[in-house]
Amino acid sequence: MRGIDPVFWVDEFSRLQAQGYLFFDFLTAYEREGEIEVIARVVNPKSKESELLVTKVDADHNSVTSISGVYPGAVWHERETAEMFGVNFIGLGDKRPLLRRSMLARPPMLKSSVLATRMLKPWPGQPSNRKQQPIGVVEDWLQK
Repeated sequence: MRGIDPVFWVDEFSRLQAQGYLFFDFLTAYEREGEIEVIARVVNPKSKESELLVTKVDADHNSVTSISGVYPGAVWHERETAEMFGVNFIGLGDKRPLLRRSMLARPPMLKSSVLATRMLKPWPGQPSNRKQQPIGVVEDWLQK
């Protein structure tokens, strides 16, 4: 896994494509210590080698250039990552939501997003008289 500066994100994928990495495999993100890390993998079908690249974007200024111009298969992955993590892919043509009906609430995969449904609706396999807060729910969310 190689870390890439967000400024050179697209340039690095263009370089890899020119070297024979023609197959786009996946793109996703994860949040760590106030930063969102966008990770993507491409594969060279002849040599069977793959390259895993990661770039870090600030959780508040979370923009990175879309690689969909280099790998058209990245469009769906970028749309999903934008919807779930709030990453803004600059140059992404199709920004329609895939899974969420409304984009008004915070992206659900961010650690700062409150998942209140976990407190309001009993989940299968869990007793209704919970003794601890579910993950993603802040301590005093009902008192506010």
